[in-house]
Amino acid sequence: MAASGPSSAEALDLLPTGIVLADASGRVVRRNAAADALVDSWEDGVLGRRIVERLAEAVRPGAAPSREQVRTPGGHPRVYEVAVRPVTGPGPVGVADPPVTGAVAVVDDVTERVRIEAVRRDFVANVSHELKTPVGAISLLAEALEDERDPEVVERLTGRIGTEARRVSDLVEDLLDLRAIEEGGVSGPGLVDLVEVAGEVVERVEPMAQRHGVAVVADLPAAAPVTGVRTQLLSLVRNLVENGVKYSDVGGTVRLGVSVDDGSARVAVADDGMGIPARDLDRVFERFYRVDRARTRDTGGSGLGLSIVRNVVHGHGGTVRIDSREGEGTTVHVSLPIGSPR
Repeated sequence: MAASGPSSAEALDLLPTGIVLADASGRVVRRNAAADALVDSWEDGVLGRRIVERLAEAVRPGAAPSREQVRTPGGHPRVYEVAVRPVTGPGPVGVADPPVTGAVAVVDDVTERVRIEAVRRDFVANVSHELKTPVGAISLLAEALEDERDPEVVERLTGRIGTEARRVSDLVEDLLDLRAIEEGGVSGPGLVDLVEVAGEVVERVEPMAQRHGVAVVADLPAAAPVTGVRTQLLSLVRNLVENGVKYSDVGGTVRLGVSVDDGSARVAVADDGMGIPARDLDRVFERFYRVDRARTRDTGGSGLGLSIVRNVVHGHGGTVRIDSREGEGTTVHVSLPIGSPR
């Protein structure tokens, strides 16, 4: 005797997508488990009401399939895609339009897809905007240089071209760093001494700090070993120190400290610069977010530094926190777990 297969109701419950069926009058006659999990209330919930309304419309004469996105209210809104179409049955011979016997709604939670699409659109728009300014400047400076014969003017124009070219190079480098970090990088973790990393960063940033008239002071212990990817940790510390230099006034000081405490290696970078308004503190880790766009253009920042920092910290199982007061300076605190390679 052959084993019987699952019933239609059981088969619907196996589907990960929400399915809702209505009869010829538009009344809901069956829902699968996924639909019930997605809809908080079929009576007064935003999503439940919309599905019921669309099914009632779908069984009317001449109704066409529909597809829409429904956003639920609240502190953590979700976005659902609802596709509804009439279901027709066999009709009399010679009748062009078979009768509608019901309707079916397919419901998907597309919150993450919508978020990723929005991030992608914003990312492309921001990259285009950030590249447009230095590329346009290079073009204008090159045109001005073409017919210029005064050696002093030529020197000044070529210097400006070099500055704008470095802005493009820095932006591309930051984009490549961010992509590598988000994709997990190309090398595996190993034992990295944050003191050595910090010392290397100070050497690299010193010429830039001198140009800005800013002092970089380091307070480093004997060692601070963590398990991680050295290139990423180098990028983390470099971005923090460079941000401190860029947003400090002439004569300012950036302090880089590394310490070991309670099983964690801590990095603190403090400056006495412009500071961050309280309203911006929750957003400074977003890609391309600018607290002061005019100041950032002057300093040549890409707007990606703190986004890189956040991704590196999270990828290494650590935490990052910012203390800042507008006009008084900023301190960024990073904590990474101490460990040895597995």
